[in-house]
Amino acid sequence: MSAVRRTVTIISVMLMVASCGGSTPSQTTGTGTDPSGTAANNTAAVDTGAGLPAECSPAPYQVQAQRDGEQAAGSAALDVIGSAALPIPLVPNKAGTLTDAQVRTEGATTDLLGYAVFFGDEPFGPSDISMFGGYEPTAAGKSRGNVSIFPDTTTPIAVGDVLTPGTLDGLDMLTTFNRVNMDFKASPDELTAYLGAITGSVTVLGLTEAAICLDVDLAWEYSDFGSSALGTLTVRGTLTAPLAPRSVPFT
Repeated sequence: MSAVRRTVTIISVMLMVASCGGSTPSQTTGTGTDPSGTAANNTAAVDTGAGLPAECSPAPYQVQAQRDGEQAAGSAALDVIGSAALPIPLVPNKAGTLTDAQVRTEGATTDLLGYAVFFGDEPFGPSDISMFGGYEPTAAGKSRGNVSIFPDTTTPIAVGDVLTPGTLDGLDMLTTFNRVNMDFKASPDELTAYLGAITGSVTVLGLTEAAICLDVDLAWEYSDFGSSALGTLTVRGTLTAPLAPRSVPFT
């Protein structure tokens, strides 16, 4: 039987990087300890265009975010009305040499960050996302997608980096990440299974203290939790999003 991978959106359980392989589900876990998710709330509006290249336009813009096949959704020219990105501090501590207080202190200042970029055809922004919400559409007929990227070495993500899908194994982390992940929801309660591995890449076009800009070209076969593909989710285009305050750190 083909391996079935189920992506659980990063913020619902942990970080949009949980997955299941074969018949034995394995859930990604982390050491974040802020159940309120308030760290990403109440952020002020920012000028997402400042310091970014010309191709990184703030919303509204269009991207391809589309499921073809039996559970078709999205569009080859989805109008992105709202977007936001959550910086995710990574503090390698597999050996447990750092105390919780030390992890929090390092997480508040570290440049070793992953990013979860959310986009949708309805209005929302950095004040609407947190570690535990903001990834589901809120209005009937609307949709939201997300793409996450993580470094697999202690070198922080930087402009010009090209990230390809695969397991993040270059950091001494307790939490299990994938280097690149994505998901798409056409309804709030929608769960989608994925087959095999994501194909494609993500290029970092811009990254400032206020915003991130990604050139995304990704595809992933999906199923109904069976072993046969029903179609393919494709996310392609330039995603620009203002940054929310960083989440609690993961180790």
